[in-house]
Amino acid sequence: MAIDFNDYKCQFCGRTSTNFVFAAFVCDDAGCIEKAREERGGPAGHMKRKERGEPIIPVDPVKK
Repeated sequence: MAIDFNDYKCQFCGRTSTNFVFAAFVCDDAGCIEKAREERGGPAGHMKRKERGEPIIPVDPVKK
């Protein structure tokens, strides 16, 4: 099953996502990509989310 990025919004600015980087759906804006990198917390940051009981990949697609 492929992920349709259009079903998700950028978790930082709200625009339609076009990428999934650093365990976050983001748009093409370099600032949003940098925020995703910072939020991830460095290497294995997505595993830190898992450790807290949070999903690694957001599970709520945007309703059309």
